[in-house]
Amino acid sequence: MVAAVLLMLLAGFLWAVVGALFVAAPTEKDRLLSFFAISSIVYCAFAFAARPPSAAPAREVLRLAAMIVPCSLLDTLAFLLLKRAMERGSQGIAWCIVQSAMVVPFICMVAFMHNPASHIQWVGLASMLAALALLGLEKQKGGSAAYDASYLLLVVAAFAMLGIALFLRVFPGYAGFTPETMSWRLPLHALAPAVFWSATCFAGRLWRPRSVWRKAVPYGIVVALGQMVFFFAVDAADKLLLTSIATPVAIGTCILLFTLYCHVFRGERLSPAGWAAVALDIAGIAMLSCGGSSAS
Repeated sequence: MVAAVLLMLLAGFLWAVVGALFVAAPTEKDRLLSFFAISSIVYCAFAFAARPPSAAPAREVLRLAAMIVPCSLLDTLAFLLLKRAMERGSQGIAWCIVQSAMVVPFICMVAFMHNPASHIQWVGLASMLAALALLGLEKQKGGSAAYDASYLLLVVAAFAMLGIALFLRVFPGYAGFTPETMSWRLPLHALAPAVFWSATCFAGRLWRPRSVWRKAVPYGIVVALGQMVFFFAVDAADKLLLTSIATPVAIGTCILLFTLYCHVFRGERLSPAGWAAVALDIAGIAMLSCGGSSAS
């Protein structure tokens, strides 16, 4: 139990580091797409080298890929939209709202996977929704709105994409795959964006590696470590019938640490209501972590 929770907390810490590195990504289209391409290639190489997949039936690997590849591509597109949102408004608020998309897999796991949900979990869900509403009303320092219409649309779209991706990420644990097949999760998750972004850059003649590799390489390594640790956490939680808490614990840790990072290092200031919203969001995540069980 302790080891599983520590892995969840470590995954959240690494995701917060991903956020900090992501903020520093370039904004120009060619450099940003090159950044995504290089970091994805690094992530893919790291994933295959650090955790090479085992021999498994091709049919089962393809069935797993049908879940993991869409998850990975949705992750990829969600972060592209999130980056565009961060260019238009508060980075901390955007990150907090989008990372709170873990409410989507919770609802899906209750609705489709028949996970039991306690009263406290439903209260937690309500708390998170209230927190997201408060964050949507938050003002930036100086009194200007934290978002405009395009900011809001980008954040909502990224929220929806990441929520679906998070559900697809844990779904293989319910599908009866062998351990050998499950060893393909990380490589498949890493391969899809590497192919997608590389093809996008070369097709559009947008390949600018020299200007971004110093930022892209560390980002790709931390992304790989975060995904690896998260999958380790999910595996540990599966054995304890605690799969449903893996994402909430990791995301809650990530949101808290990234909010503090924006406050301390980037000078973003939240109002008392904004801090209350963050606290309410994390409290909701903690309540979602109570009383749930894993796959049958």
